[in-house]
Amino acid sequence: MSLDPTVGIVGGGPCGLMTALLLARGGVKCVVFEKRPGTSTHPKAMGVSRRTSEIYRQLGLIDRITEGSLSRGDRSLAIWSRTLVGEELGRVPYTQEFSEFTPCTGLHCPQTWTEKVLFDAVAAESNAEVKFNCEVLNIAPSDESVRLTLPGEQVLEVHWVVAADGAGSAIRHQLEVETDGPGDMGHFLNVMFRADYGPRLEGRRAILYPTFTDDNLEFFVAIDGTDLWLMHHFLQPGETAADFPSGRLQSIVVKASGLPNVPVQILSVMPWVMSPKVARRYRIGRIFLVGDAAARLSPTGGLGLNTGLQGAHNLAWKLAAVVNGKARDSLLDTYQEERRDAAFWTMQNTNRNADEIMDISASAMEEDWDKVRQLIGQSRRRGGALGQDLGIGYKQGAFVPDGTVAPELEDPINDYRPAARPGSRAPHLLIERQGTRLSILDLFGDRFVLLLGSDCQFAKADINWLDVLQNQRDFVAGSFEKIYGMTGTGAVLVRPDGYVGARWKCLDGGSKEHVKAALDEILWGS
Repeated sequence: MSLDPTVGIVGGGPCGLMTALLLARGGVKCVVFEKRPGTSTHPKAMGVSRRTSEIYRQLGLIDRITEGSLSRGDRSLAIWSRTLVGEELGRVPYTQEFSEFTPCTGLHCPQTWTEKVLFDAVAAESNAEVKFNCEVLNIAPSDESVRLTLPGEQVLEVHWVVAADGAGSAIRHQLEVETDGPGDMGHFLNVMFRADYGPRLEGRRAILYPTFTDDNLEFFVAIDGTDLWLMHHFLQPGETAADFPSGRLQSIVVKASGLPNVPVQILSVMPWVMSPKVARRYRIGRIFLVGDAAARLSPTGGLGLNTGLQGAHNLAWKLAAVVNGKARDSLLDTYQEERRDAAFWTMQNTNRNADEIMDISASAMEEDWDKVRQLIGQSRRRGGALGQDLGIGYKQGAFVPDGTVAPELEDPINDYRPAARPGSRAPHLLIERQGTRLSILDLFGDRFVLLLGSDCQFAKADINWLDVLQNQRDFVAGSFEKIYGMTGTGAVLVRPDGYVGARWKCLDGGSKEHVKAALDEILWGS
């Protein structure tokens, strides 16, 4: 072991790698243990939400992630049909591709590319190491540390463990953490195959292609838009992956495509279970659950990986603060306080998406095609999902409430109203800084940031881990005070993860003490 790690991260998928990258950049030595020989070769999660794109932007990775993403361009979100080229039943368009509320768009990026980008970034950090072919066989937590048993009877002692070991998390099971959620909603095969369908679908450019054959719904997903695809095949009770050799899968693909003369090559098959559930505890002493180990969501909506990455983003700055002596251990309790409710709310949303697909499928099995068209036309996914993407706020956690209430929204999934109330994502707005046009989100990342109104008389003070920036002095944004809900003499304290920690509509006398008190409450619980 070349590092003397403070944090052991079990699992080298996107959430484990994201955690490692954030910790390493925060000055924390960590090691990722991954039992696979390398990063993923089978694409699974692909949807990248606007908020996750903002995190990639903060990390300087958005251009690399975009390089490996399929341009959504003129594509629909989904085109439902009898076969890929058969009778069309309806389309679900992308809406609000670009929004005034964020500098980023959603993306369609295969997990294989996501892991490559994150791994390359982690490999460039001197504080992080990734060990492949290295399965953590057992953990033994104590009050002061966690012992990890590795292959070859090697034992490593670390101060903290992040369990990013997937939906079947051995660590979650060992710790007997219970979960909430509907559980088993179906067994599927995730089939990656190669077939030159792209040129034959020029009039039907989409990301998702649900198709109804005589006996099943086959769910195609475009990977590169030309010849690389996924197909999700529903397994009937009693069926297993062993019942579907390559030849049988080829036949299913050919039938559902409606293109019998196009060769199909099966590349890999991955069984999976739709079993939405959220862990009841995210922190167990010195161990934290992230990603699918913490919350496994229905894939309908592409929100599972996004929820996991956003959870890692929430945890990492807090863990780094505690390790570096900038915060009390109690700050780590707010990871669960903030992210579990967010994951549970998101799970309910994805479950409703799954119910919608099941309702459409049931009508198709009854050959009620008019009802199928009606249900597709009423799809809840026709909304922009801005509330889901940008509007997730926390009811309690690492922030100081200012007495304001969250905006009331008719449709909290699709509607979003920017608000800089503590516990919410700091709103985006365009600013000018040193002659360059930026998003105000570009000011956040490594430290707390105190944003001052243009008339605020805040005496410059050396407060640990705090940058102070003033409108009209350090950046220019005419609508800053209005959007952030304060006067020209007010201020907003933003956490490293871009969430609002405190807000003062008017920060007058004793301002340094007010700010220090807010930081102490957030970081030290006092």
